Amino acid sequence: MTEFVFGPYRLEVDVEATRGWYAAHNEPWVTCDCAGCRNFVRAVRSLPQPVREFFARLGLDPEKVNELCYYNGTRSTVIGDCWYHLVGSVLEGSSRPGDYVLFPAGWYELAEGFSVGFKNACDLLPEDFPRPCFQMHFNYTLPWLLEERNPYLYE
Repeated sequence: MTEFVFGPYRLEVDVEATRGWYAAHNEPWVTCDCAGCRNFVRAVRSLPQPVREFFARLGLDPEKVNELCYYNGTRSTVIGDCWYHLVGSVLEGSSRPGDYVLFPAGWYELAEGFSVGFKNACDLLPEDFPRPCFQMHFNYTLPWLLEERNPYLYE
């Protein structure tokens, strides 16, 4: 296990186990055909280098997302969040079991338009994911790359 500190979060991550689990699963990760998901598949490949490096340090592939959500956008961007599972624990900064506050420690900014929050509770966890584990939420502003109109326009 490797310990990381990101702002108010202190994490213990088994980077190799996390990387190994994702590497062993080569199935399509984004199977939804909505415009937001199709755009995410394209746009996630253009993440800023500091964000890509952050994911790599934790053993994550940003293209292998567990769940996606979209909130709003402009003609050229879309704002949303998604989450990833990691092997290990949130040692400081996570909500306690039963709390309704998801991220009491707040969001840790990676770069302009990109931030993360961590919690020990995992949503939609695959049955074969190694334990102990925790969840990373990733807020993003990505470019809108599809030729079609962005249906998430904030007007």
